[in-house]
Amino acid sequence: MKHNIVIMPASPALVAELAPQDLAGRTLLDAVRTLVAGADQVELVGSRDERWRTEHTGSFAAWGAPRVTVGSGNYLPELLQRYALGPGLSARVTGVRGELGELNPRALTLVAVDGSAGMTPRAPLALLDGAEAADQWCRAVLAGGKRLALAGESLREAGILEAGLWDELAGVDKRDAALLEADTTLGVARYVAGWVL
Repeated sequence: MKHNIVIMPASPALVAELAPQDLAGRTLLDAVRTLVAGADQVELVGSRDERWRTEHTGSFAAWGAPRVTVGSGNYLPELLQRYALGPGLSARVTGVRGELGELNPRALTLVAVDGSAGMTPRAPLALLDGAEAADQWCRAVLAGGKRLALAGESLREAGILEAGLWDELAGVDKRDAALLEADTTLGVARYVAGWVL
Protein backbone atom coordinates (compact mmCIF):
# COMPACT_ATOMS: atom_id res chain seq x y z
CA MET A 1 0.00 0.00 0.00
CA LYS A 2 1.34 3.41 -0.97
CA HIS A 3 1.06 5.88 1.90
CA ASN A 4 0.41 9.60 1.41
CA ILE A 5 1.46 10.59 4.93
CA VAL A 6 3.91 8.95 7.30
CA ILE A 7 4.21 10.22 10.87
CA MET A 8 7.52 9.66 12.66
CA PRO A 9 9.17 10.71 15.96
CA ALA A 10 10.82 14.12 16.29
CA SER A 11 13.03 13.39 19.31
CA PRO A 12 16.82 13.03 18.94
CA ALA A 13 16.88 9.64 20.68
CA LEU A 14 15.93 8.20 17.29
CA VAL A 15 19.58 8.65 16.29
CA ALA A 16 21.49 5.53 17.35
CA GLU A 17 24.66 7.50 18.04
CA LEU A 18 22.80 9.71 20.52
CA ALA A 19 20.91 6.94 22.32
CA PRO A 20 22.70 3.62 21.75
CA GLN A 21 20.66 1.87 24.46
CA ASP A 22 17.30 2.92 23.01
CA LEU A 23 16.16 -0.35 21.45
CA ALA A 24 12.64 1.01 20.98
CA GLY A 25 14.18 3.79 18.89
CA ARG A 26 15.68 1.23 16.52
CA THR A 27 12.25 -0.40 16.13
CA LEU A 28 10.62 2.97 15.43
CA LEU A 29 13.32 3.89 12.91
CA ASP A 30 12.99 0.55 11.10
CA ALA A 31 9.23 1.05 10.85
CA VAL A 32 9.68 4.53 9.35
CA ARG A 33 12.21 3.26 6.82
CA THR A 34 9.86 0.47 5.77
CA LEU A 35 6.98 2.92 5.20
CA VAL A 36 9.00 5.42 3.16
CA ALA A 37 10.90 2.90 1.02
CA GLY A 38 10.36 3.47 -2.68
CA ALA A 39 8.93 7.00 -2.44
CA ASP A 40 9.57 9.02 -5.60
CA GLN A 41 9.12 12.44 -3.97
CA VAL A 42 9.18 13.32 -0.28
CA GLU A 43 7.99 16.50 1.41
CA LEU A 44 9.11 17.11 5.00
CA VAL A 45 6.83 18.66 7.62
CA GLY A 46 8.13 19.46 11.10
CA SER A 47 8.48 22.28 13.58
CA ARG A 48 10.51 25.30 12.51
CA ASP A 49 10.54 26.68 16.06
CA GLU A 50 13.81 28.42 16.93
CA ARG A 51 14.37 26.09 19.91
CA TRP A 52 15.07 23.29 17.40
CA ARG A 53 17.39 25.36 15.18
CA THR A 54 21.12 24.77 14.84
CA GLU A 55 23.79 26.67 12.93
CA HIS A 56 25.46 23.31 12.15
CA THR A 57 23.75 22.66 8.81
CA GLY A 58 23.02 18.98 8.23
CA SER A 59 24.67 17.93 11.49
CA PHE A 60 23.66 16.59 14.90
CA ALA A 61 26.63 18.42 16.49
CA ALA A 62 24.31 20.59 18.60
CA TRP A 63 22.89 17.42 20.15
CA GLY A 64 26.24 15.76 20.80
CA ALA A 65 26.93 13.75 17.63
CA PRO A 66 29.11 15.93 15.35
CA ARG A 67 30.08 12.97 13.16
CA VAL A 68 26.46 12.21 12.26
CA THR A 69 25.60 14.29 9.21
CA VAL A 70 22.69 14.25 6.79
CA GLY A 71 23.77 16.87 4.25
CA SER A 72 21.07 19.50 4.76
CA GLY A 73 18.73 21.03 7.31
CA ASN A 74 19.01 23.38 10.30
CA TYR A 75 16.06 22.22 12.40
CA LEU A 76 16.00 19.04 14.49
CA PRO A 77 12.82 17.57 12.92
CA GLU A 78 14.27 17.94 9.41
CA LEU A 79 17.60 16.47 10.48
CA LEU A 80 15.78 13.47 11.95
CA GLN A 81 13.68 13.05 8.81
CA ARG A 82 16.78 13.07 6.61
CA TYR A 83 18.48 10.63 8.99
CA ALA A 84 15.48 8.28 8.69
CA LEU A 85 15.36 8.63 4.90
CA GLY A 86 19.08 7.99 4.39
CA PRO A 87 21.10 9.53 1.55
CA GLY A 88 19.17 7.89 -1.31
CA LEU A 89 15.69 9.07 -0.34
CA SER A 90 16.93 12.33 1.15
CA ALA A 91 17.95 13.32 -2.38
CA ARG A 92 14.25 13.02 -3.36
CA VAL A 93 13.07 15.70 -0.91
CA THR A 94 11.15 18.31 -2.90
CA GLY A 95 9.91 20.52 -0.08
CA VAL A 96 10.38 21.35 3.60
CA ARG A 97 7.86 23.27 5.72
CA GLY A 98 6.61 23.77 9.26
CA GLU A 99 2.90 23.12 8.67
CA LEU A 100 0.92 20.40 6.96
CA GLY A 101 -0.84 22.94 4.73
CA GLU A 102 -1.80 21.79 1.25
CA LEU A 103 -0.56 18.29 0.48
CA ASN A 104 1.13 17.35 -2.78
CA PRO A 105 -0.78 14.28 -4.04
CA ARG A 106 2.32 13.04 -5.93
CA ALA A 107 4.61 13.13 -2.89
CA LEU A 108 4.92 11.23 0.35
CA THR A 109 4.54 13.72 3.20
CA LEU A 110 6.79 12.77 6.12
CA VAL A 111 5.67 14.46 9.36
CA ALA A 112 8.00 14.54 12.39
CA VAL A 113 6.09 15.14 15.61
CA ASP A 114 6.05 13.72 19.13
CA GLY A 115 3.28 13.29 21.66
CA SER A 116 3.60 14.37 25.26
CA ALA A 117 7.09 14.96 26.65
CA GLY A 118 5.76 14.43 30.16
CA MET A 119 4.98 10.70 30.28
CA THR A 120 7.22 9.71 33.22
CA PRO A 121 8.91 11.40 36.20
CA ARG A 122 12.24 11.35 34.27
CA ALA A 123 10.73 12.77 31.07
CA PRO A 124 12.04 16.07 29.64
CA LEU A 125 9.02 17.87 31.17
CA ALA A 126 8.73 15.51 34.19
CA LEU A 127 5.45 13.67 34.76
CA LEU A 128 2.52 15.86 33.75
CA ASP A 129 -1.14 15.57 34.58
CA GLY A 130 -2.97 14.87 31.37
CA ALA A 131 0.00 13.24 29.63
CA GLU A 132 -1.68 9.82 29.60
CA ALA A 133 -4.91 11.28 28.16
CA ALA A 134 -2.89 13.19 25.55
CA ASP A 135 -1.07 9.98 24.59
CA GLN A 136 -4.39 8.18 24.12
CA TRP A 137 -5.67 11.13 22.04
CA CYS A 138 -2.58 11.05 19.79
CA ARG A 139 -2.89 7.31 19.32
CA ALA A 140 -6.56 7.69 18.37
CA VAL A 141 -5.75 10.43 15.84
CA LEU A 142 -2.98 8.35 14.28
CA ALA A 143 -5.24 5.29 14.09
CA GLY A 144 -7.81 7.26 12.09
CA GLY A 145 -9.97 9.07 14.64
CA LYS A 146 -11.78 12.19 13.49
CA ARG A 147 -11.93 15.48 15.42
CA LEU A 148 -11.57 14.42 19.02
CA ALA A 149 -12.32 16.44 22.17
CA LEU A 150 -8.76 17.28 23.26
CA ALA A 151 -6.97 20.02 21.32
CA GLY A 152 -4.96 23.24 21.36
CA GLU A 153 -4.12 24.55 24.82
CA SER A 154 -5.11 21.24 26.47
CA LEU A 155 -2.46 19.47 24.38
CA ARG A 156 0.21 22.00 25.35
CA GLU A 157 -0.65 21.66 29.04
CA ALA A 158 -0.27 17.88 28.68
CA GLY A 159 3.27 18.27 27.32
CA ILE A 160 2.67 18.27 23.56
CA LEU A 161 5.04 20.92 22.25
CA GLU A 162 3.74 21.05 18.66
CA ALA A 163 0.00 21.24 19.40
CA GLY A 164 -0.73 23.17 16.19
CA LEU A 165 0.67 20.41 14.02
CA TRP A 166 -1.37 17.83 15.95
CA ASP A 167 -4.52 19.92 15.40
CA GLU A 168 -3.77 19.87 11.66
CA LEU A 169 -3.22 16.11 11.68
CA ALA A 170 -6.50 15.56 13.55
CA GLY A 171 -8.34 17.39 10.76
CA VAL A 172 -7.02 15.27 7.88
CA ASP A 173 -9.57 13.02 6.16
CA LYS A 174 -8.05 9.58 5.76
CA ARG A 175 -9.20 6.57 3.77
CA ASP A 176 -6.93 4.26 5.73
CA ALA A 177 -4.87 4.92 8.86
CA ALA A 178 -2.66 2.64 10.92
CA LEU A 179 -0.67 3.34 14.07
CA LEU A 180 2.19 0.88 13.60
CA GLU A 181 4.50 1.62 16.54
CA ALA A 182 4.23 3.56 19.80
CA ASP A 183 6.70 3.97 22.64
CA THR A 184 6.89 5.99 25.87
CA THR A 185 9.88 4.35 27.58
CA LEU A 186 12.02 7.52 27.51
CA GLY A 187 9.20 9.71 28.83
CA VAL A 188 8.33 11.12 25.39
CA ALA A 189 5.45 9.62 23.42
CA ARG A 190 6.84 8.55 20.05
CA TYR A 191 4.81 7.12 17.20
CA VAL A 192 5.03 5.72 13.69
CA ALA A 193 1.89 5.76 11.56
CA GLY A 194 0.98 5.49 7.88
CA TRP A 195 -2.02 7.12 6.23
CA VAL A 196 -3.64 6.72 2.85
CA LEU A 197 -5.82 9.68 1.82
